[in-house]
Amino acid sequence: MSVADTVLEILHVLFVIITGYISALISAFFPPARKSITGETVLITGAGHGIGREFSLEIAKLGAVVVLWDINEENNKKTLEDVKKIGGRGFAYQCDITSSSQIKAVADKVRSDVGEVTILINNAGIVNGGPLLELSEADIRRTFEVNTLSHFWMIKEFLPVMIKRGTGHILNMISMAAYSGSVNLSDYCASKHAAMGLHESLTEELHKQNQHNIKLTALCPMFVDTGLIKNFKVGNHERLLTPNETALAGIDGMLRNYEMVFVPPKMNAVLRIGLMLPRKTKQYLLRQSGVEVNSQYKKDS
Repeated sequence: MSVADTVLEILHVLFVIITGYISALISAFFPPARKSITGETVLITGAGHGIGREFSLEIAKLGAVVVLWDINEENNKKTLEDVKKIGGRGFAYQCDITSSSQIKAVADKVRSDVGEVTILINNAGIVNGGPLLELSEADIRRTFEVNTLSHFWMIKEFLPVMIKRGTGHILNMISMAAYSGSVNLSDYCASKHAAMGLHESLTEELHKQNQHNIKLTALCPMFVDTGLIKNFKVGNHERLLTPNETALAGIDGMLRNYEMVFVPPKMNAVLRIGLMLPRKTKQYLLRQSGVEVNSQYKKDS
């Protein structure tokens, strides 16, 4: 490569960086309009509890048909009852999303009862909350099966039709835990790192396939008060997020076709600054933040 070619390449990279920042600033001050999802069929995993329940209710208010999946049939039915109470339309199905064969069977029933899923929300997740050396192999595997592998199976089941139709949206529940590690959350953090890797890789695959009308959104909240973590301590300037505000932020980001949604929004800047800090400085600040998850793990006998 000649000197002139090298200079041109550097200038091109600088141009891309500058225009990228300008685009981000414009989007921050003048966010894109929210799209309508009236009449869309939205499948939500983990719909019986916490953020999934809030997703179901808020999306039903927007005129979409909600398809509720949860392994807990009783909780899922309660969510469906609440959806109907507010005038929404929904369908509830019991499904263990760690089983690819069960996903296929229930998906076929959804297609028969409701039609094709146009929006997929991979929300279901679990937390053990204990030291690595105390976690059983079964519980570690279960964490990855629910938090990570289920994303693979759900996407493989519903993405092909989106590609065939040339449109669709997938929202993946990730976490700020995808960007760091935390005491007593080794399996959880690792599963979220992996889920983010899947999300980013799929983004690139769809781009290469020119599937520009299939949108992906990664929702990355801080700790949410869903009841999954019972021994949690926050810093002086922090608080637990509510499931409702987390779901609303995710829905807003999805409707605006954002690729990444951080809750609270300041975590976007915190993350970017953190990536530029020396490792020891970052570790010091994390350890001084006051955020801590105390062990709640009890191994099944």
